[in-house]
Amino acid sequence: MKDRIARSALDRFSDPAIVAIWSLGLLLRLVAMPLTFHTDLYQIYSRAALALATGDWFAWNSQLVAQLVHTLWFFLVRPALPGSDGLWSPTAGVAGIGAQPADVERFLQYPLLARALVLLKLPYLAGDAVTGWLLARLAPEERRRWVLGLWWLNPIVVYTSACFGRHDTLWIALLVTGAAAAALDRRWWGFALTTLAAAARFFPVFVIPFYLVSFRRSWRQVLVGFGAVAFAWLAVDAAFVFRRGVSPTLTLLGDYPHVRYLVAVALPAGGDVPLPVFPLLYTVVLCAWLRRAPQGIGAYRAAAAAVLCAVVALTPVHPQYVVWALPFAVPVLARDGVGRSLAVVQAGAFLLWLLRWGAPVTTELFLPLGDEFVRSLPDPQLVAAALVPASVWQPALRAVLTGVTLWIGWLAVEEELRRRSGRREPAVQVVGDER
Repeated sequence: MKDRIARSALDRFSDPAIVAIWSLGLLLRLVAMPLTFHTDLYQIYSRAALALATGDWFAWNSQLVAQLVHTLWFFLVRPALPGSDGLWSPTAGVAGIGAQPADVERFLQYPLLARALVLLKLPYLAGDAVTGWLLARLAPEERRRWVLGLWWLNPIVVYTSACFGRHDTLWIALLVTGAAAAALDRRWWGFALTTLAAAARFFPVFVIPFYLVSFRRSWRQVLVGFGAVAFAWLAVDAAFVFRRGVSPTLTLLGDYPHVRYLVAVALPAGGDVPLPVFPLLYTVVLCAWLRRAPQGIGAYRAAAAAVLCAVVALTPVHPQYVVWALPFAVPVLARDGVGRSLAVVQAGAFLLWLLRWGAPVTTELFLPLGDEFVRSLPDPQLVAAALVPASVWQPALRAVLTGVTLWIGWLAVEEELRRRSGRREPAVQVVGDER
């Protein structure tokens, strides 16, 4: 039996098209990683260098879990970066100041810059690969190529991890692995992984209630899950209050930009307080979900896809966060030509939306190629403004990107509703079979 399973897995991944997709995606990343750079990458590794220098690995910041992982990784790769001790910014961890231009310039002059960029971005490549492997391994035979391609070759994914150098796909991999564990009846392991992803990044926080409801064996388990999360957070908060005199909860509510993003898109309410769109929609959907209380991996997949698409679409659209709309939506997009066309439209709108942010997320990413080369390139934002007024194209493009992303989330919900009503064959599974 085990030999048959092993042969089946070998046949699955010896498919020439699958091999070609993996190879092309890896080639794109290996080319982009040493040639592109954003200061976010430098900031987080500067904080890692400071943690190693001072021994204070647990200094509070809003990305504590993510920072710990980066500090550990930097500890492992630092021997491969000789002479790098003086490269890092001493102010990268100071709120409101960050790394200074002179610090960044010093880093870009490092003789082994290409090696450094590849090593520092390597965990993000691993995150992309783990997510792609899970999606491909657990997809139906007839859609496996499309599922892998729509993730591994997606310009949004390649840009986020290989070019921009953001760590979000690490936590996406953790979130998808948690769903895979739950589908294999390892509910509490899956819950632990999902909660860890939420501790590292903001977006998975909103899927935790849907996870608990979808994989419950009783409502008591749901209450225990919420209680465990609340107790763990209160314990962490109390530890920091007693040790450092600072409350992570109050710090996040007061200073964390993602909290402000939640209420940034709001409807006017006359003389009253503006009504934030995402919190309103999320509350309504969660109440409806608790009322119906569906169970199983299909229900969770649909809810996670819809919620993550809504978070991306209904908060300020920063380029490095759009990738969160993809992991649970990709298997639905791979279903037919309409879904694949929507994926192309979404990726195209994303690439055009980069123009709204100008040189820092486009031409200046190529600073490793030299300052003179970057200065020779036109600012894409200025080029776009010269062709079409920004007051016209930016709102229109934002509407397209928001509308397509919300529609993709709805397709995931619709697919699950149809599957449950029995009006069509079972939908594509993200991770495993229904239990």
